[in-house]
Amino acid sequence: MSEYTTKGRAGLDELEAVGRRLIVDGYLRGDSVLTPGQPVWSLANFVELKEIYIDRPDPRSGEKFFKKLVIQLADASDGAIQLFAELLLLNILPLTYRSATKVAHLQQVLGMMQDPVSVPDDVVRATSVGTFDGGRAFGSYRYSQLWLLIYFGLHLHSLAPEERNVLGRDPLAFRAALAHVKSPNQPMQRGAVLYLAFPKFFLPIVSPVHRRLIRDTFATYLPRPVSGDVDVDLEEINRAFEAEQRGPVDYYSETWESMWRPATPVKLKPKSIISDIDDPTGIDSEFDDEDELDSVATEFSIAYPDQELADALHVDLDWLVHCTELLRIRKQLIFYGPPGTGKTYIAKRLARHLAGADNVTIVQFHPAYSYEDFFEGFRPVAQDDGQVGFKLKHGPFRRIADSAHKHPDQLFVLVIDEINRGNLAKIFGELYFLLEYRDEAIDLMYSSDDAEPFTMPRNILIVGTMNTADRSIALVDTAMRRRFAFVALDPAQEPTKSVLRRWLAARTYPERVANLHIALNAAIGDPDFQIGPSYFMNARVHNEGGLAQVWDTEIVPLLEEFHFGDRTVDINARYGLAALEKTLAAGE
Repeated sequence: MSEYTTKGRAGLDELEAVGRRLIVDGYLRGDSVLTPGQPVWSLANFVELKEIYIDRPDPRSGEKFFKKLVIQLADASDGAIQLFAELLLLNILPLTYRSATKVAHLQQVLGMMQDPVSVPDDVVRATSVGTFDGGRAFGSYRYSQLWLLIYFGLHLHSLAPEERNVLGRDPLAFRAALAHVKSPNQPMQRGAVLYLAFPKFFLPIVSPVHRRLIRDTFATYLPRPVSGDVDVDLEEINRAFEAEQRGPVDYYSETWESMWRPATPVKLKPKSIISDIDDPTGIDSEFDDEDELDSVATEFSIAYPDQELADALHVDLDWLVHCTELLRIRKQLIFYGPPGTGKTYIAKRLARHLAGADNVTIVQFHPAYSYEDFFEGFRPVAQDDGQVGFKLKHGPFRRIADSAHKHPDQLFVLVIDEINRGNLAKIFGELYFLLEYRDEAIDLMYSSDDAEPFTMPRNILIVGTMNTADRSIALVDTAMRRRFAFVALDPAQEPTKSVLRRWLAARTYPERVANLHIALNAAIGDPDFQIGPSYFMNARVHNEGGLAQVWDTEIVPLLEEFHFGDRTVDINARYGLAALEKTLAAGE
């Protein structure tokens, strides 16, 4: 758990300063943090540690870490023992242990030296705070985490001095260097090292699961579509939040954590069938977090996407699996992007694959849509005496909820097209609460006094779509944002970027249309108004005159609306088919 709010920023500044020295002075320059000026982090000391600690591990199981360590380091040089102590400091420094415990651990190792050194005052002060609770991963797996730190030191010594200098300035280059060490995995230790190396860039959120959840929860705060790099997205989101909040944000405080952490955790798919989704580190770390897996429980079966579905949608299977995992964790997801990016089509196909066609309900929101339309309300009905009365009638959401209650072993999916076009507070009413707290029961607006409170079934998933060309997306409030995961579909980003070329290749059509599509979006510029590929994924487009017809009757009207009132733009000169073909010909 982060401690921004309980310990204050001053203590964290000291912790981060010592952590940064361990990386720059230690790893990158070979200097010591405990005894500055001594070349403790030398290649010779790393090689010695590998030989006595990694290559000859103590085989006795059940012994405590430090009791075994006395035997392992019995014949080590003072330089190697001090290096081990400083690596241990790197390991335990950001943990929320008591300062006395951290210092005692260091002194236990330093006491094995022939000529022991002391722990400097600035290091002692830095141990007085912590940024996260390491849990079991930083206890049971400490030996493996230290292996990782030793292997990383050996790798850095294989680099030229100028390469190591770059690593001290470039957080992404440093991350790539750490990713070069493929084993042991230890994703939480990797996250801690990245944070201490660049605390202004990498957040003290060491769980890969948590980083992904936080990024996806607040993705709509990015001024651009999400990228394939969770760390980059998180840094940009956090920078915006810190400017807005005028200070650091503690994502584990009660207010913030309630926004991104699922109210009811669910069992994640086993690591063996997860690929490296959105993982630029190259490490299969997404669900190698023992504490995360221990804290979740299976709720319902789910049919994961297969290659057949991926091929039908012309997207990568990894991306579909990622969307499915988001649904399992958050239970509500929104695809958002410009027109024609396949938001609704993908939502419907994925829903039917997950739940089967009979268990999928599709609705479309619009400005006049209401709670009574969506869930339930009194409607006029003709009575036997010819009079008009009123009867409580169920809407699509109530009907699917009733079915889900009756069949708890089945999965149900509600697809809401153009979800941001409706007045969401008006449509959802008290149901907003249940989207986040499915274990709770509430009284409904039209409930009778003796009616049972309503609960949201766990086996309902909600998939929505948003059109970013419709500026009403800006009206989506914080309550909505924190209840849904958001997945961008952007013509310039994967998976949408490759969809049209894959579709053309599958039907052996020439790539000319794909090149025109790229040229069109380059001319538009504004990412929220770019044109998606689905306008061109129709056989008639590739018949004689078909492309010109689609261009004149579907593409140009969209762009006329985009430039409505802007008399400086000649639509045909800028976006006309003939103009873009001429531009392409000139560039060939």
